[in-house]
Amino acid sequence: MTSDPSDLLPFFEGYARASLHGEPSELAAVYAPTFLAAGPKGSAAFANDAKLLEWLGQVRDFNRASGMRSMRPTRVEAQPLSAAHALATVQWSARFDKTGDREIAFQIAYLVERSADTWKILAYVSQEDQEDEMKRLGLL
Repeated sequence: MTSDPSDLLPFFEGYARASLHGEPSELAAVYAPTFLAAGPKGSAAFANDAKLLEWLGQVRDFNRASGMRSMRPTRVEAQPLSAAHALATVQWSARFDKTGDREIAFQIAYLVERSADTWKILAYVSQEDQEDEMKRLGLL
């Protein structure tokens, strides 16, 4: 099996759709059975299980309640690491009720693995804490 990081943009476009409009199970499907999440406040390993589904539903509800209208990847830079792995740095753009047409940009790096005919997220590292940034921007 070889990884072709050129198809990561459609993968992250699907991730964005599932984040805002899908069911938690759709979003959980893009994660490996165990994955690492890291940000400015620390890191933790998570199992892709019923607790994750509950948490993903809470995150989706939080984003909707905060007025997030859209989210999309504006740039995906991928570096192949092995035949099955890549490091993807994704520049995201989000719009909120309070920002109108102004897009809020943020960046997250993902370690992904080719699994059958799709990618799975093994880990991600966020440069900013989402809630802190939303407060700073007056969205919360």
